[in-house]
Amino acid sequence: MPRFTLLRSSSCFARGEMPFLDHLEELRWRILWSLAAVLAGTVIGFVVVQHCDVLALLKRPIAPCLLAGKLFITRPTDAFIITLKLAALVGIVLAAPIVIWQVWAFFAPALYPKEKRFVVPAFIAGFVLFVAGVCIAYEWVLPAALRILLGTFQRSDLESIITADEYFSFAAQIVLAFGVMFELPLVIVLLAAFRLVNPKFFARNRPIALVFAAIISAILTPPDAFSMMMLLI
Repeated sequence: MPRFTLLRSSSCFARGEMPFLDHLEELRWRILWSLAAVLAGTVIGFVVVQHCDVLALLKRPIAPCLLAGKLFITRPTDAFIITLKLAALVGIVLAAPIVIWQVWAFFAPALYPKEKRFVVPAFIAGFVLFVAGVCIAYEWVLPAALRILLGTFQRSDLESIITADEYFSFAAQIVLAFGVMFELPLVIVLLAAFRLVNPKFFARNRPIALVFAAIISAILTPPDAFSMMMLLI
């Protein structure tokens, strides 16, 4: 029987936990409050994107590779859709503290006091690691990838027409991949801290993990060895 469950049977009645249906009702409200926070953040994000030059900030990594200094659109609705996507991204960032709080409030009753002490440091470490991964990808990996893809592999008989939608999708893939993968050390530490996985298990399977990490890094990063090694590490 797994040690960590939504309801710990050994202390369920002692701690007066709610029945299963009440947990589902609470989960429903937690999800609704989280969605409401994201929706409100998106509305604020739409205003921010409209009045602040967010597009210029996101376009900075590819700006040296653009001959005309502009990204193209191919449909009348592209400008609106891109603005809406950026607003949703800003909304998720603004709503993240509320969403994290809702998740914490739902799972906190299932944790022992000695396990709760890991939560706040884990949130802080997770935020720092995610931001570090995003910054590394934005400042170094993404510009390097664009220089290689639009320089080394460019031909004189090919003309690049880079659309805004395709560029932002490509950039988001790399940036988010680094941000998420930088959370992996925290996940491993938490699994060991909660004793869900024995540290000896990680040591014994490290060669297999390195192979999988190399494959994932090769898929997610641009075609240069140093970017792959950065994500692999």
